[in-house]
Amino acid sequence: MIHAIWENDMLGETLHRLSEFLGSIWHRFVPSFENYLMRSRLLNVLVVSLSTVGSRVLGLLRDILVFSIFGSSALNSAFLLAFTFPNLFRRLLGEGALTAAMLPLLTEEKEKFGESRLFWLYNKILSRLVTVLFALVAIFSLILIAVGQIPGLQERWNLTMILGVLLFPYMALVCVAAAFAAALNAMHRYVVPALTSVWLNFSILLLLGGLGYFATEVSLYRMYWLCTGVLVGGFFQVLIPWVALRREGWEFELDFKPTSKLKEFSRLLLPGILGASVIQVNLLISRTLAHVLDESAVSIYYLANRLVELPLGVFSIAIATVYFPLLSECATRGDQRNFSATFQQALRLMFAITIPATVGLIILGEPILRLLFEWGAFRAGDTQLTLPILWAFAFGLPVYSMVALLLRGFYAHKDTKTPMKVATFSFVLNAVLSLALMWPLGVFGLALANVLSFFGQAILLTALLSNYLQRNLVSDIAFDLVKILIGSAVMIGVIYLLRWWIVYLPFTEKGEAAIIVLVVIPASVVIYFLVLWIAKFRDMEELRGLVVRPVSQGLSGE
Repeated sequence: MIHAIWENDMLGETLHRLSEFLGSIWHRFVPSFENYLMRSRLLNVLVVSLSTVGSRVLGLLRDILVFSIFGSSALNSAFLLAFTFPNLFRRLLGEGALTAAMLPLLTEEKEKFGESRLFWLYNKILSRLVTVLFALVAIFSLILIAVGQIPGLQERWNLTMILGVLLFPYMALVCVAAAFAAALNAMHRYVVPALTSVWLNFSILLLLGGLGYFATEVSLYRMYWLCTGVLVGGFFQVLIPWVALRREGWEFELDFKPTSKLKEFSRLLLPGILGASVIQVNLLISRTLAHVLDESAVSIYYLANRLVELPLGVFSIAIATVYFPLLSECATRGDQRNFSATFQQALRLMFAITIPATVGLIILGEPILRLLFEWGAFRAGDTQLTLPILWAFAFGLPVYSMVALLLRGFYAHKDTKTPMKVATFSFVLNAVLSLALMWPLGVFGLALANVLSFFGQAILLTALLSNYLQRNLVSDIAFDLVKILIGSAVMIGVIYLLRWWIVYLPFTEKGEAAIIVLVVIPASVVIYFLVLWIAKFRDMEELRGLVVRPVSQGLSGE
């Protein structure tokens, strides 16, 4: 019967015409839309931001789940410190020096010779990277096992070493995934790299919240399920970018033959490793010192830092990620004027997001913590311990964003030595301030030391990059900064007005926190952007155009 239907000439003609019609729509609209996506830097930021939002929301749910099960216990602190080890190498080799060294070279190869040469160089780098990563996993796992055998080691430190051995293979997986992301970014493909953390977070939620939670009530066994979720997530973080890169035409081949490009890569990588290692060792030292203070300090330190990383990761890192290839292209052409203009636009966008985010986290930190994390093993007392640490990290949010962009400004010019020297200064400053402030101020002192060291790093990097370019990189944003501060001040007034009104409503503390997070925050954000629009913030018009132009171009066939 089906065969008879398909043999019907009228139906076949209808289907043929329908196919032609849909094909004409596809070829008329989709290529135009894709071309627009490729050309529009701010729309790329939007795409990466929206992709990252999903990842961060899942990450937030993951943290809520982990803290509701383990609270601020010694077991949770041991996990968070142990997870710092592979994350240190991830940010060092994956998202730090490796990406900074790879992206300008890959971009240069693509600009001069096309994508085939990009893949040729990428295979040489990846072959060496995989070999080094497997060796590092073996070496550091043995070191952690040896440390765990030290007689008289406190339980929380012994737990840290055991969990560190379980989690260290994740380092190799996530570093390879970051190398894939660098190649995709060099081809202006941003969505798949932005979704990398989604697979980790989803895996943890499934294995800990689904299987681990119901399979056992023993906290240690649930922790093993959490570690399994990390490793499974790491596998998918490699697999999905691998498939995306294959669709771009890449085929992996082991290639250990030397070339002059590898020498240039090593020249960029080694100082970058030292510079990035300073920043990551800073983090490791801070968490290790927190572990010295008491068994819950690492958990509190981590949680406060994670809440600040939410706007940082969704917006600031997305902006820096999208603008890095553009800065690299300007630097490759020697176009310092457009480099400065691109850099300043990225900085304006970062400040427009991070300054009001800082204000919001400082004023509304308590209800945010109460709503999101006061579940299960995480109590009201833990919220009060976390709050001052959150204030300290929130104060440094605009500076963290600025440093991320400044580093990419140097990396775009293939200069990894200057960031290394400045990072060394930041490391020393952080270490001195941490040791000086941790005993009188506790975990708050460690957070404050971290923020102050980033302030010093931002000042030095800005001065050095401005001097290199013979341009003042911040002079052009002063007027826009005033508009941002005015908008933030109006937002503060709206927040306090709405909070005063909520006090008179018949809600519990949890209900009041929910109203603040779900109503007050969105309303204050709308008012903030309305003020920027009224003040004619220079990027508002272009932001509006990002919504209109893709549709109009697709319909017009341009």
